Amino acid sequence: MTDDEISEFVFMCEDPVPADLLMVFAAANEVDMERRTRRGVDLYRAGHASRILVTGGGVLARKCPEARRLAQIAKDLGVPNSDLLIEDRSSNTFENAEFSRSVLQAAHLLDSLSTVILVSSEWHMRRVMFTTRKYFPESIRLVCCPTCEGCNRENWTQSETCRKEVASEALLLEAFLETGALSEVAGDNGCGS
Repeated sequence: MTDDEISEFVFMCEDPVPADLLMVFAAANEVDMERRTRRGVDLYRAGHASRILVTGGGVLARKCPEARRLAQIAKDLGVPNSDLLIEDRSSNTFENAEFSRSVLQAAHLLDSLSTVILVSSEWHMRRVMFTTRKYFPESIRLVCCPTCEGCNRENWTQSETCRKEVASEALLLEAFLETGALSEVAGDNGCGS
């Protein structure tokens, strides 16, 4: 694939809309976790949703699940406990979506959701969208609002680290689609389009 083809295939970004919930995905490193949480809190403060669900158990969970760390960052930024939901058992994006659905069901919220804003890094958004769509009811609109920091559509070709990250994501997405683990979902590709 060319760089342009990879950009179209991997990156996904939409303008924020009024939503019932923000769903913030954890990351394998502290910097991305903080960026993603800040983006979710910024959207929360702007009034796009009144609740934040943080999801992640995984890679950095040696002492504390990733979602617990995301929740603490959100609290430190002024989000009250009453507006936070925590999914802290997942170890990959599939489990993030599946276990988050269970958290929402247990809280009797899933059936009342009409729109959910998904928050992650821009290079991760298409996988997040496809995976969440697999586990969440079709009636729920999913909107991708990534952090603009880190590897993104505009800068990924300028850094060897970002090139590797995005190329790896493209290969992973291809494999998931080819094996049927995920299905394509129509959606906006460019920020602000």
